[in-house]
Amino acid sequence: MNALARPAVSIPADVRARSAMLGVATYGLALLLLLLGYAVKLIGFQGAVASATLIVVVNLAFYVAFKFELNKRAADTSLMLAQTLAAIAVIMFIAYHFERDRSLALAWCLVVMLFGVFRFKPRDFATTTLFMLAGYALVINLLMSFRPQQVDVLIEWYQWAWLALLLPAFAWIGSRISAMRARILRSNEELTNALATIQDMATHDSLTGLPNRASLSDTMQHAVNKAARSKEGLAIYFIDLDNFKSINDTLGHPTGDQLLREMARRLRVSVRDSDLVARLGGDEFVIMVEGISDRAGLQSLALKILAAIGEPTQLQGHEVKVTGSIGIATYPTDGTDVPTLLANADMAMYRAKAQGRARMSEYSADLGEDAVERFEIEKGMRSGLQNNEFRLYYQPKIDFSSGKMLGVEALIRWHHPKLGVLGPDRFIPVAESTNFIIPLGKWVIEEACRQSKAWRDAKMPTFPIAVNLSVNQLADQTLVQHVSESLRMSGADPAMIELEITETAVMRNLDEAIVILESFRALGVRLAIDDFGTGYSSLAYLKQ
Repeated sequence: MNALARPAVSIPADVRARSAMLGVATYGLALLLLLLGYAVKLIGFQGAVASATLIVVVNLAFYVAFKFELNKRAADTSLMLAQTLAAIAVIMFIAYHFERDRSLALAWCLVVMLFGVFRFKPRDFATTTLFMLAGYALVINLLMSFRPQQVDVLIEWYQWAWLALLLPAFAWIGSRISAMRARILRSNEELTNALATIQDMATHDSLTGLPNRASLSDTMQHAVNKAARSKEGLAIYFIDLDNFKSINDTLGHPTGDQLLREMARRLRVSVRDSDLVARLGGDEFVIMVEGISDRAGLQSLALKILAAIGEPTQLQGHEVKVTGSIGIATYPTDGTDVPTLLANADMAMYRAKAQGRARMSEYSADLGEDAVERFEIEKGMRSGLQNNEFRLYYQPKIDFSSGKMLGVEALIRWHHPKLGVLGPDRFIPVAESTNFIIPLGKWVIEEACRQSKAWRDAKMPTFPIAVNLSVNQLADQTLVQHVSESLRMSGADPAMIELEITETAVMRNLDEAIVILESFRALGVRLAIDDFGTGYSSLAYLKQ
């Protein structure tokens, strides 16, 4: 073993330190035993000095090899086998100079082989064993040639035979231990990797690689505690991509996932390495920035993030451009704990969406109940539709001159679990701004068709049911197909369904609206234009 040599680069620092200390202790003990051997006259003065000199020379040679990185040219950069063979050569040199009881020096061969248990392969054990036996055979022959008066040939060859029988068994056991240790190390490495993977999965988003909600909460808590101690501020940017659902619906979820990964990359490069970027889920991201000092810096970073999000992206051969809405909350002004900061940043983000999207909004107390209500409405619409919280009520349409009922108009209400019964004026604008009006409008059409068929089956007087269509619905390419499918599935009479379209919706794209109206007429449903005359249309358009 070389006490001064540096281990391989890939070996951890603590392992290198232990190896160095072990080498120092081993050679230190060898020098001490060499001194004791001289004291009890096992070795002469010249032999002891020569042996000590050889130990120093060998150590210096390996030190130079490691110092100038000559070891990197070898397959095993730790030079373990070379150091072991050098140590055996030193032992044989010492054994040659022993004047009696050479077996005491040879016993150190077994000590040297113990080091191989940690690194050797079976082939290395075989090489070491053969080198020991060949070295001792050489020592015996040199003794017979140059110091015959100090050698008992029969005893020396007996000791050689003893080593020839012992060393292979020792090498075999060592190789088994080495292989067992290697398997244990591999198992430990696999277990460590598995635990690291589990830890990463628990704290990071699998799609983007960003920290997830759980990791964000823990990191924010540490940051809040740090800010409280240092009397510094921090800011939370709550980011939501605008109209991301339409990309998933039109280009597919794999394309949507690719867009989310690209947005995550852009957010990371838009902030400092010390800032935290996390994905909460869906198309929602959060950025936490520590050390905030002024509002100008807050707004400047928000504009930088919006610009990064708004850059066009090539996805599956399509150029896609999305925008984002950002809500900002700061510590300690807008909250002193993690849930409050996230909730306030979230509400500020919804105000940014309400103001037209693709912009930022800082939290302020004047968000008040309206912002809370909008937050509850937008968050709960999809689950409300799944949980049958929406209802259709039917308002009669009366002819004042005759007093006869001409039909009914379907009016939607939402039985919200927290906000109570909501009229359309409170949630339809939100539905239109988030494009949720498409699935909600389809549900209204299905429910109206089902109710019309139910009244007819009950032998009740039947009247046309008027259903309002929004501008967003007219832009939906699947609207006509959905109306046709709803009529077929329910068995309703098309003549008992009346679709109301506002003048504004028709005039926005007259040619396209006419095509849709003709398709509806072909289905047999009734048509009506609502609020005619409030815009810029004329009787000529009405005729058309």
